[in-house]
Amino acid sequence: MAIYHFSGKVVSRASGRSAVASAAYRAAERLTNERDGLTHDFTRKEGVEHSEIVLPDGVTADWAKDRAALWNAAEFAEKRKDARVAREFQIALPHELTGEQRLELCRDFARELSSRYGAAVDFAIHAPHEASDVRNTHAHVMMTTRVVTVEGLGEKTLLERENKWLLAQGLATTDVQIRDLRQAWEGVANEHLARAGLDVRIDHRSHLTRGLSIEPTEHMGVHATQMQRKGMEVSRGRLDEEASRRNAELIAEKPEQVLSLITTEKSVFDRRDIARALHRAIDDPEAFQTALASVMASPALVELQAERADAETGEILAARYSTREMVAIESDMAAAAERMAEARSHGVDRRRVDRAIEHQDAAIRSGVAAGLSAKMESGEIDAAERGRQVAGARLSDEQRRAIGHVTGPEGIAVVVGFAGAGKSTMLAAAREAWEAQGYSVHGAALSGKATEGLEESSGIASRTLASWNRSWQNERHQLGRGDVLVIDEAGMVGSRQLARFVGEAEARGAKLVLVGDHEQLQAIGAGAPFRAIAEVVGHVELSDIRRQRESWQREASVAFATHRTAEGLAAYRAAGAIRLAGDMAEARAAIVRAYLADRDQRPEGTRVAMAHRRADVRALNEEIRSALQERGELARVRPSDGIGDGPPHAQERPRALIYQTNDGKREFAEGDRIVFLENNRDLGVKNGMLGTVEAVESGRVVVQLDGPARGRGEDARAVSVSTDSYNAIDHGYATTIHKNQGATVDRAYVLASGTMDRHLTYVAMTRHREGVQLHVARDEF
Repeated sequence: MAIYHFSGKVVSRASGRSAVASAAYRAAERLTNERDGLTHDFTRKEGVEHSEIVLPDGVTADWAKDRAALWNAAEFAEKRKDARVAREFQIALPHELTGEQRLELCRDFARELSSRYGAAVDFAIHAPHEASDVRNTHAHVMMTTRVVTVEGLGEKTLLERENKWLLAQGLATTDVQIRDLRQAWEGVANEHLARAGLDVRIDHRSHLTRGLSIEPTEHMGVHATQMQRKGMEVSRGRLDEEASRRNAELIAEKPEQVLSLITTEKSVFDRRDIARALHRAIDDPEAFQTALASVMASPALVELQAERADAETGEILAARYSTREMVAIESDMAAAAERMAEARSHGVDRRRVDRAIEHQDAAIRSGVAAGLSAKMESGEIDAAERGRQVAGARLSDEQRRAIGHVTGPEGIAVVVGFAGAGKSTMLAAAREAWEAQGYSVHGAALSGKATEGLEESSGIASRTLASWNRSWQNERHQLGRGDVLVIDEAGMVGSRQLARFVGEAEARGAKLVLVGDHEQLQAIGAGAPFRAIAEVVGHVELSDIRRQRESWQREASVAFATHRTAEGLAAYRAAGAIRLAGDMAEARAAIVRAYLADRDQRPEGTRVAMAHRRADVRALNEEIRSALQERGELARVRPSDGIGDGPPHAQERPRALIYQTNDGKREFAEGDRIVFLENNRDLGVKNGMLGTVEAVESGRVVVQLDGPARGRGEDARAVSVSTDSYNAIDHGYATTIHKNQGATVDRAYVLASGTMDRHLTYVAMTRHREGVQLHVARDEF
């Protein structure tokens, strides 16, 4: 079970600590404190999986990427002998996530901190010590106490201001800010757990706040574990015999308290989850067995599925349980949804719906026309064929039915669609129809990234579910009868949270539209609220895959979406699209050859290589670039002066330069593929956007963005990127599978790895229009 641990402290001279020493230890580096001349060498420290410095969005301060420079600046910025020189948070990372997933989680939270306070954030991930709990992977997150700028460190962050000053400005006190950060960590972590397909959540609230009398577990550190194993006395709550005894007595009397604790993290669980929860509260083996028997006999426990043998494999599947409370929450939610489905209060005039569909059809034709122009110029198609394809470009019949469904008079509507079936396009037309009728349309999703995607693709202004919830708690942004609320990726929302939104919409008379992926409809039993509501009120499906052009590929996409992964892979294997290699180096080499061959044959087409692990992505980018340089298509940077003149036939001006990016120095040349890694409103770029470098200049890169601008059929546009103000760029021949979620290319080349699961395979194998190759190294599996 995922454990919540989030503690904070200051690095203060009053306690004899220094920011430089703390940073050296956290990152296992050798750093010298220039203020006192002391050198702190922790290079022999083991277990540091990753360390990284994150800066606020839009802030280019290359100097702060140097750990020694950053924390020495923090020391010199303070004059008082008792000054705070840094703030640190120690966070337990969900052991259910993979190493790559934990890194992405840490990076996202560091960005949240950095953007919120304008500070530099230095985080390090530490693996469990061999003598500690194997689940004790954790992060140390250090943050500057002052705002980071190009010139150095500036004024104090809001977190370091005196409460008197904060209250005078109408701002939250330090304690309130820390409470908000604890909740922010919960939100970011739960988003990543949901995206990983895990029915596990963390809860920032104390046991007391949740109405639980069980005494909480204190975080168990490495040294405490070692002392305990050597028979030494350790003074901490976890080993407090009195606390353990009190917990055992309480659980014997009120076993439902353990069940309540579990269901804040998991809606559906098994006997092992119950045992883990008890281990966190009780040390004595005999008391543990007694408590386990009490919980298993509790009338609050509901068996959803008895222990059984899998019909195909013979594997024994553990019994699955939930609680009467969770079952009641889902039952009440389903009843409320049923009442909303019977309401007839939010209809849209059919003429307005038809006009919105006509406008969307026109936008689609315009986009198709723009995309086919290059093919006509290259001779792939003639004018007549272009005309036929443009004339036939329109919303599908399924999309039209879905628009009619969601703009109907009912108080709730559910849409389920496969990847590539056009949910976003459908919602854009529905939004236009709703607004024409006078409704205010709002969007919501579990994650910030999902809200951005919903807003960009459909034009629906969106916020996270947590943001909506906070507003309602403060009696702000209340819904009304004139409102329509669209929740995207609804299948990732837990029962308690979705029940709150259903209840709020019903009470306020607003319309609720739930949109989810077909894969999210497959969950069984409690903890599957999207599925439960879809069954009660009915739903419309978008199963007509519009992305893939070959019928067998569309059928394979449906197989991937409906958990029939083996069937989908079999279709591509039969077509010769799964390529085996001896090792990862050979597999990468095969991708490079296929990528470049397609580039030669179809220069106007779009393509991308994909991998799950960042190290694999980096290797693919380097090898594709190296091959292009060998062919003379990309300039090389001369080691002597950092400038590249390009191949002999190139123009006289430099065609390659080295730039400092957020992930280190990168060489960019004219013709390079580039990916944007952060949103920037001034540039009009989004995280994951791809483009081609048109020109390189000192401190500036000119990039032609891929495809029609914002999907409206406009010509592709160029942006001039100043690396003084934006350096979240990298080579874009290959990107992570995660970055490609929602993307569409002509051809994709996927490097398989043992870290990929069913969902990642689904995303990777459904990004293409014309073809995909899956390259598999035998030594990886």
